[in-house]
Amino acid sequence: MQVTQNSKLYSVVLRLALLIFLVVVLYYGKNLLLPLVVAALLAMLLNPVQEKLKSWGANNGVSIAGAMLVLVLFFGGIFAAIGQQAVSFGENWPETQEKLSTKLNDMRTEYGLQGIIPKMSSSKSGESGSGELIEKIPVSGDNVMSFLSGSFGVLGDFLLMLIYVILLLSQKDRLREFVLRVSPDEKRGVTHRTLNESRDVVQKYLRGYVILIGILSTLYSIGFLIVGMDYAVLIALLVAVMALIPYIGNIIGGTFAVALAFSSGGDMSAVWGVIITISAAQLLESYVLTPMIVGDEVSLNPLATIICVVGMSILWGPVGAIIAIPLFAILRIIFSHIPALHDYAYLIGQE
Repeated sequence: MQVTQNSKLYSVVLRLALLIFLVVVLYYGKNLLLPLVVAALLAMLLNPVQEKLKSWGANNGVSIAGAMLVLVLFFGGIFAAIGQQAVSFGENWPETQEKLSTKLNDMRTEYGLQGIIPKMSSSKSGESGSGELIEKIPVSGDNVMSFLSGSFGVLGDFLLMLIYVILLLSQKDRLREFVLRVSPDEKRGVTHRTLNESRDVVQKYLRGYVILIGILSTLYSIGFLIVGMDYAVLIALLVAVMALIPYIGNIIGGTFAVALAFSSGGDMSAVWGVIITISAAQLLESYVLTPMIVGDEVSLNPLATIICVVGMSILWGPVGAIIAIPLFAILRIIFSHIPALHDYAYLIGQE
């Protein structure tokens, strides 16, 4: 009896130590692991393009070049659409802060909210108040530019990430064969299924969200342009990308869009226009677009989803929050095929 209890305690301590070790590796290995993981996800997304080109008679090199051309055109189109607006937004962010300060001051006085909203002062003055408050808002020109860059894979060295994608596409068969070789002979069938299921769930999830972001960006852009919002296309894309972060992404993106509409100098009709646009798009996304386009491929329960997103955002920043779901979907699949880890698959899953 004592031996059994000691064995269980040893197992728990060992797993806890492995978890701590993994967190340490993820945190301190961010510079190496983050671009590699993003490249791996992009390679999975591009794999069907490469395979389709191969089925048309293209050799491996030509098929990889074609897949990379699709990726470069995708990024190029995005940067061409928002590049000028992003630069202008970053340059004009101090002016936007001033406008927001003035608007909040006016609202504070008009509606008698002195006890709720602190006095807002110009950041150009030496007074405390709004200058400090607005500067503490976790959104700035630099943060937005950084978030957009990180969200689309520009992680300090975009060229290196592209090289990772090319190498992963060219070596995918070797990597797959290596995993099968190191698996025990009696487990190779299970390993094969695990690899296939992981690839399929990531491809379906990412492909679905690329389509979803395109649709949401278009809907938001139309609504924001109608109400005369500044930087409409840039903000529309930012809010759409935030939809990749479950539950909290829409709240953060929507709040940011409303704040910019509030500070743009127009009347409250612009703010209400933005709120109506976001609300209508979110209803359409939740009840029509997401079930139809994305589905429930990842099978993570809400509690596990939030913990995964928050944890990865702490370790790897905004990009970590975006890629958390496909990563933990793969982890759930791996757990589900290892008898000793079935309980963990149940813990984070929805079954």
